[in-house]
Amino acid sequence: MQVNPKLEYMGEVYKPADDTWLLLDLFNDSCAVGDLCVDLGCGSGVLGIHALLAGRCKRVVFIDVQGDAVKTTSLNTELNRVDAFSLIIRGDACGELPIRVRSADIVLANPPYLPLEESAPSDVTVDGGVLGYEKALCFINASASLLKNHGGLFLVYSTLSKPEAIRSFLVNLGFKILAEKTKSFFFETLVAVEGCFTRESQSSPSGN
Repeated sequence: MQVNPKLEYMGEVYKPADDTWLLLDLFNDSCAVGDLCVDLGCGSGVLGIHALLAGRCKRVVFIDVQGDAVKTTSLNTELNRVDAFSLIIRGDACGELPIRVRSADIVLANPPYLPLEESAPSDVTVDGGVLGYEKALCFINASASLLKNHGGLFLVYSTLSKPEAIRSFLVNLGFKILAEKTKSFFFETLVAVEGCFTRESQSSPSGN
């Protein structure tokens, strides 16, 4: 189903870009549906709003650490008339999230994934950590906690952010990669993956 959410922006929120559309393409190609979905690092709320408008999710919890993102998502859920099916929370994927574990059917995640540059000012919307992948690992770990058994994770990251470490972490936490889409640029390749979480397949601590 083709949907085009109405979007407005408040403050310094991350606006949809190539990574957003790549992740949505992957999600649209999948058969994933859910009663409860989580838009983790929601930014403008576009991923979760799309899922609601397309009928792929009945309810969505939107989570972001940035105040502007929380305000923007609240505005956009109202603009698209899905606010009755939305819960918007300010929270940090690298900390404890105020949502029940093992409650979500789907997690949609576009974490910050760019390596920190010493000379550049800090930007929470894109800074993925010193090496670029640390925030992505937080998002994956949070998703493993939030997802029901056999729940689905839709995640996007960049080859600038140690993709081999991200892939290994996914597998070690119990995610089986079901599908992947990529988009290449001169300086990087964006990678969107769909992972199915199986709690029994988690590696033991000694195997990490």
